[in-house]
Formats: sequence, structure tokens, C-alpha cells
Amino acid sequence: MPFINITATQPLTAEQKQQLIQRTSDAVIEALSTSLPSVRILLNELPAGHYFSGGKFDTAAILYDIDMIEGRTEEAKADLIKRLSQVAHEATGFPIDEVRARLSDFPKENIGMAGGITAKAAGR
Repeated sequence: MPFINITATQPLTAEQKQQLIQRTSDAVIEALSTSLPSVRILLNELPAGHYFSGGKFDTAAILYDIDMIEGRTEEAKADLIKRLSQVAHEATGFPIDEVRARLSDFPKENIGMAGGITAKAAGR
């Protein structure tokens, strides 16, 4: 755990996708002190006309939506947001001002783990 959904509002090259996913994983591991086997990343690319921001269609942007087990410190979350903004900008060339991250904490009993048990039952 965590689950990371990345939405790119414009198409990315294969190299950009690989860099974005790998460097996002590294940032999550470093900022949240988690292990690689627990990181899940899903990348979505929106088709033209499916993103509207500030009165404009198809602004180049990266949106992170991160679900994680409760308990991370405010400092760790701030560090993660900072790291992800830099990673997205460097990996895609999209403006850093167009990178957003939304972090959601879930109670341990609301997260399913391997084997079909809750995170709380798994001792997390």
C-alpha cells in the first residue's frame, strides 16, 4: 500500500511513461518509507477534450490520486507532494504549476490486503 493513480491530460511517449512511473515509485518509497512490493501504480492518459482547467481544454497536466493507509505524518505527506511535483515535471516536461496531488488516508479496516483480509487484521 499505497495505490497511486496518475492521470496525464496529454499523450506521453513510452520513455516518458516509464520515467514517470519509475520515478513516482521511487518518490513514494523515499517519502513514505514504504517498500517496493507494496507500491501499486496505474497510469491513465486522457483523450483530447477530456480535461478542462482554468477555462481551457487539454492543458498539459499530471494529476496524482494516492490512496494509503492512515498514519503518515504531515511532514511525510508534504515531502511526497513536493517530490511528485518535481518528478512529474522532469519526466514529462509538463509545467510544474500543472501538477496536482490528492492524498487520501483510509482507516486500516477499510483497506483489503493480500489474502482477502483487512490491513488491520494483517497487523498494519
